[in-house]
Amino acid sequence: METLRNFLDRLLPKGSAMRHVSILAGGTTIAQGLNVAIMPVLSRIYSPSDFGVMAVFVSVTAILTELSGFRYYFAIPLPKHERYAKALVVLSFFLQAVFVVLISLILLVAGKTMLAKLSLDSLIPYRYLIPVGVAGMGAYLALTQWAIREKLFNAIARTRVTQSLSGAATMIVMGFLGLRPFGLLIGKIIGQAGGITTLARSILKQKGFPKPPLEDIKRVAVRYRKFPMFETWSGILNTMGAQITPILLVALFNPEVAGFFAMAQNLLILPSAFVGLAIGQVFIQKASVARYEGRLKEVTMKAYSILFQLGLFPILLLSLFSPVIFSFFLGARWVEAGFFARIMGLWVALAFVCSPMDVLFSVMDIQGIRLLVEAFQTLFRMLAIYIGGKIGGPYWAIGLFSLVGVSVYLVKLFILLRGSGNKMDEIFEKLIKRIFLSLSLLLFPLAAVLLSIPLVFQILMALVSLTLFLILLCISQLKRSGS
Repeated sequence: METLRNFLDRLLPKGSAMRHVSILAGGTTIAQGLNVAIMPVLSRIYSPSDFGVMAVFVSVTAILTELSGFRYYFAIPLPKHERYAKALVVLSFFLQAVFVVLISLILLVAGKTMLAKLSLDSLIPYRYLIPVGVAGMGAYLALTQWAIREKLFNAIARTRVTQSLSGAATMIVMGFLGLRPFGLLIGKIIGQAGGITTLARSILKQKGFPKPPLEDIKRVAVRYRKFPMFETWSGILNTMGAQITPILLVALFNPEVAGFFAMAQNLLILPSAFVGLAIGQVFIQKASVARYEGRLKEVTMKAYSILFQLGLFPILLLSLFSPVIFSFFLGARWVEAGFFARIMGLWVALAFVCSPMDVLFSVMDIQGIRLLVEAFQTLFRMLAIYIGGKIGGPYWAIGLFSLVGVSVYLVKLFILLRGSGNKMDEIFEKLIKRIFLSLSLLLFPLAAVLLSIPLVFQILMALVSLTLFLILLCISQLKRSGS
């Protein structure tokens, strides 16, 4: 046991970023493992159309959440002084409360008419759940950023498990009671906002209830004004670019197509949910400190390399075998979602790499550039879905959408890496190296799929490639820890 503990301490040194990532990833892994375990049950209780309604609901609440609080909560880890961090916490919660009250009144007075004009008729029966979802998601985001600042990664990890358990139980019970798709919507809200009290209790026990003077709140509102001026709109555009797809698919086709897309996206982003989110939450704390210490270049390049190493091959391998996986675990009626996932593979892989690093736009104080990039991305994503849907159907729509996503993520990475001081030759060297390694590992599984050899041999090839990948990953981490 002692030998194993020493090995783990060497592999993941105490206080290191990778140890923090492992704590968050551990909680997230358990939570996502539970989500994966119940998915075959949910896919047989709820129809693709039910999942399509849920996808549209999630899209609307996600877009509105970006506007709530004007993204001041993302600035909470940044100040040097504790007093200003507490002022940001209070400011964030106050703005979110005002926003939730406002949208509640709008939906009460003109909800039916407004949703009908936006072609969101499927949400009319569930319109009063929208402010509930926004309030829960906004509160959890603010508390999470505060916990990140205080390095309460264990508390965050616990809430991941709480969210998954409570959300899954709600969906299953309500589904068996025939409350469809209502059960999916309530379960989704709980799955995104559950654990608020646990997280708040952990923070307040250590830091106490924040009572900043009004002067500090005014000061941070002005000091971090670029968050409402640029970050909020960048976030809205980014979320719209990612979340507008189910809405457009319902408008162009039907809820069933949107359900296939939502299922493909939800399962394909599992590596991001397992590891990418955890890395991003640790990275913002490390990057904020590194900027003040003059080490942002090294921290950014290290994150870029690790994210490519962890994400590219597993996601591409998962997407390659998605039709078989979806059909087996979810049921034969979901095989179409597997083909969607195959088309989306490279886009999701680059999203895994780029999304955790998006915080660099705030850390480097270049939110204006991000706003411009997000504006172009949203516009071209919407055009891609519309044009693809008109000229060739759902496959074309998803394909062009993914192509736009790949292009924009590459542009973002080069902007962030160059902006943090890294040289282009180093950036390209890491990129080419990771792509070459991933393609080499994918060579035999890809050939097995293209040649349509028996499925058992396809799976064998995939397992061999995955084993080689894990061995190389462990060797790389041991070298990094020893250097």
